[in-house]
Amino acid sequence: MKKTLMALAATGLLAFAPAFAPTDLAPQISCTAEAAAAPDQALINLRDGSSTSIAELSQSKPLFLNFWASWCPPCVGEMPSINEVYQIYGDRVNFAAVSVDYPTDDAYAYLRGQGASFSIPFYTGDVNAISSAYKLDAIPQSYIISGGQIVAHHVGGMTTGELKAFIESAL
Repeated sequence: MKKTLMALAATGLLAFAPAFAPTDLAPQISCTAEAAAAPDQALINLRDGSSTSIAELSQSKPLFLNFWASWCPPCVGEMPSINEVYQIYGDRVNFAAVSVDYPTDDAYAYLRGQGASFSIPFYTGDVNAISSAYKLDAIPQSYIISGGQIVAHHVGGMTTGELKAFIESAL
């Protein structure tokens, strides 16, 4: 009887084990948007304080636009991959990693902690206006903007290979 109960208990635990397995809670949604106008937003470079805009950055060549926050594990996790892809495509594509950290001091602290390991251009701006304009309900989110139009969109972190494919799809 005791062996039967132990066997049943073990079977029950095995049956429910997947329910308790750790999962990646970050959404992994990828889509290519039908070309839609990209909302323009003013941006401030976190490194030198210079001003620009999304429209300006996407004027001369396609723009890879990534929304992230220092408290977001998938965002921070994909930064090395974004930096690697920036090294490959930076001459053909503009890059902007836009922090939605509030307060922005958190983004500055993150960058200071990284030292010179990232060469990606980092920006901030009016977090509420940016979040509203791009309907940011999850981060990280990445866009490819070309000619003022959103041509590709991805929600969730990406690996280096996924980032390459994402950018190539819009070139």
